Amino acid sequence: MSSMNQVDIVASFQTSYFISGIAPFGDSLVVLAYIPWKKTERRTSVVLFLHASYAGGQWAAGDEPLYYIVSPKDVVIAKPRDTEDHISWLLQHGWHEKALAAVEAGQGRSELIDEVGSRYLDHLIVERKYAEAASLCPKLLRGSAAAWERWVFHFAHLRQLPVLVPYIPTENPRLRDTAYEVALVALATNTSFHKDLLTIVKTWPPVIYSSLPVISAIEPQLNTSSSTDALKEVSAWEYYLIPAFILLTSYKVLLSCQALAELYVIDGQYEKAFGLYADLKKPDIFDFIDKHNLHDSIREKVAQLMMIDCKRAIPLFIQHRDLISPSDVVSQFIAAKNKCDYRYFLHQYLHSLFESNPHAGRDFHDMQVELYADYDPKMLLPFLRSSQHYTLEKAIEFVSMQHDDELWEELIKQCLNKPEMVGVLLEHTVGNLDPLYIVNMVPNGLEIPRLRDRLVKIITDYRTETSLRHGCNDILKADCVNLLIKYYKEARRAIYLSNEEDESRTKRDNKNKQSQLTERSMSIRNMEVKPKIRSGTRCCMCFDPFSIQDVSIYIFFCCHAYHETCLMDSIDSISSKKKPAASSNQDDLSILYPIRIN
Repeated sequence: MSSMNQVDIVASFQTSYFISGIAPFGDSLVVLAYIPWKKTERRTSVVLFLHASYAGGQWAAGDEPLYYIVSPKDVVIAKPRDTEDHISWLLQHGWHEKALAAVEAGQGRSELIDEVGSRYLDHLIVERKYAEAASLCPKLLRGSAAAWERWVFHFAHLRQLPVLVPYIPTENPRLRDTAYEVALVALATNTSFHKDLLTIVKTWPPVIYSSLPVISAIEPQLNTSSSTDALKEVSAWEYYLIPAFILLTSYKVLLSCQALAELYVIDGQYEKAFGLYADLKKPDIFDFIDKHNLHDSIREKVAQLMMIDCKRAIPLFIQHRDLISPSDVVSQFIAAKNKCDYRYFLHQYLHSLFESNPHAGRDFHDMQVELYADYDPKMLLPFLRSSQHYTLEKAIEFVSMQHDDELWEELIKQCLNKPEMVGVLLEHTVGNLDPLYIVNMVPNGLEIPRLRDRLVKIITDYRTETSLRHGCNDILKADCVNLLIKYYKEARRAIYLSNEEDESRTKRDNKNKQSQLTERSMSIRNMEVKPKIRSGTRCCMCFDPFSIQDVSIYIFFCCHAYHETCLMDSIDSISSKKKPAASSNQDDLSILYPIRIN
């Protein structure tokens, strides 16, 4: 017994499990614990490491201690858990963010980030968190072109590629052309992403993809839209007039057109790009025309170019008259009359054309007469003096409407040395000028074609006009006489004034007669009658003031007023001297119109 080692208990502690084995673990101990469970639960044996870490630091690979747990059926090897085990355990329990943080902290092999990233992305895809997964791709996929391409096609298969497109790298790494084209087509096929498409087209280098697949995806959408033409031409200031759903559609179409135009430029299809830029009213379109020599293409976009900048468009049209004739320009202005102030454009263009070449727009000089009168009257006389191509009849018709003596004088001066024009002028003077005035101004010896026939026509027209004037004067005189008679008769009639009680009694007694007088009574009621009588006014028969007798009063427009009783007595006395009439006294007063004075 003396040779046996002595054991002293220096410390003790209680455990909630049974210790089935114990072994040294550096400065600590490792125990094999048996944790009792309820009968319905599975019993488990666990190797517990007392203390969280080894005092000497982590074990080197191959140097960590191994522990063998032997049972009748199995032999289990236990060893300390390393960082990779920890990361695997986090992934198994769905803690992908912590696993990613552990890898990024440098704990474990660098190759683990690909595995952790892939499993993290798979987890987010299963959870349908596509936007979050796309935002993590730059950090998880880093510079691996193969990984990027794999996930690009995976997102495309899931129809979620638009959320990944903004994160796709264009260099370091650079992917295959197909990956970029698939991404752009995914944006092009959905109008909701056309704003992103326009941004991507402007930012991605054109050399990394082919624009043809994207163009093919957009063109059918614009061609099949029934309202595209109208919506493309809606300018910004008109948006507040448009319902919200149409405005949204218009905005999407405009984005589509802008993106398509950029793609046309990338693909070298400058004519098509110019057509869209003109519809979109792009301000720098004139620089685009000069840069790519697109003067042949302006023939179909005259009105649009004028609406963008008429000061730059007009010199362009005049300079290239060999490509687009004045008649083409004018016809396109007229065709766009519902979209712009086409007459103002016509004036600006034809005026500039006339200044550059007085004969270039001779077919439209008749039109210019009216345009100058509307937009620049001070230039009308110089134009009439300079031009020899306007139709005289059209100029005369216009001057007749203006009632301007100065214009007539100028027009006569222009015609005096031209026999045919003098003849035409004579034909149109009736109703405007005295033909003798023109005849006296004609130089002696000037031979005027068909002068006799024209003089006969002038005399005939003059007689006709004189007859019409006399007839009109006779009608006017008759109308004046009839109106004066009507006014006189109306002025003779009196106005019947009564209180409400008298009015009600009169209506009850004369209900049938009242219906016949309704129309005439209403006409009198609508007149603003202001009798010139005051409280002290007296009856013109009895000379009593109206205020001392409670009877109805008749007032004439001549301002004479009578008591009803006095007026009735006067009528009776007059009637008794004449042949008795069939009507009663009240009937004799039926021509008087009663109104109520409150």
